[in-house]
Amino acid sequence: MTTRPPGDAPLTDPADEVDLPWVSVRPDNGPSKALLIKASPLIAIGALRMGLMMAKGRGTSAGSGMTGLVIGILAVVFPLLWVCALIGLRWANAGIRLEDGVLTVRDRWNRKVLHTPVSSLTGLHTVRVPVDGPHGSRIVITSRDHRPVLIDARLWDAEGLRELWQHLDLVFQDHGFLKWPLLKKRFPGIPTPWRHVHFVQYAVLMVLGCIAYVALIVNLPFFL
Repeated sequence: MTTRPPGDAPLTDPADEVDLPWVSVRPDNGPSKALLIKASPLIAIGALRMGLMMAKGRGTSAGSGMTGLVIGILAVVFPLLWVCALIGLRWANAGIRLEDGVLTVRDRWNRKVLHTPVSSLTGLHTVRVPVDGPHGSRIVITSRDHRPVLIDARLWDAEGLRELWQHLDLVFQDHGFLKWPLLKKRFPGIPTPWRHVHFVQYAVLMVLGCIAYVALIVNLPFFL
């Protein structure tokens, strides 16, 4: 059992306190960081090539010199910084905590997506969703007084999750592969990412956004 940190000890008489488990599960940013580290050489080469192309120009397009070099490099670095910021926010704010008989799940924006007594939990359910492929699975936590919550186990500390499931003492039910409409029907009120449910629309918006971003970056040096 995970022991409660001294600073978090409640100011109550120990004789009156029920021996409740305390478990804290931290996010696992390892997969995201590993992917960024592997891709860092390609990102660096891409940023340098973009900067040199904008500085020297290409074909009939005139280059913009040092201004183009700086903007070209920053054009690649800015999205990377945005991704790193999101990873940092998740590490700082997200968490799953079992404390004093209450289970709390927070997202990267520090919002409580689940805050309910353990006594109100009704089950743990494993499901496979379209974006994860045949070998990935997620966990749905259901309760009587809160809408279901979808947990991607790959993004959390595995040992901490195992300890949490052990203390919750609930039987897992496997629902197999569920498409998004069936998932929502089986677990009414469950929040699902818009980009996953409407993948085609999201892909179109991303392509249009990338085109607009590239057009802005290419023409930006001539407006400065």
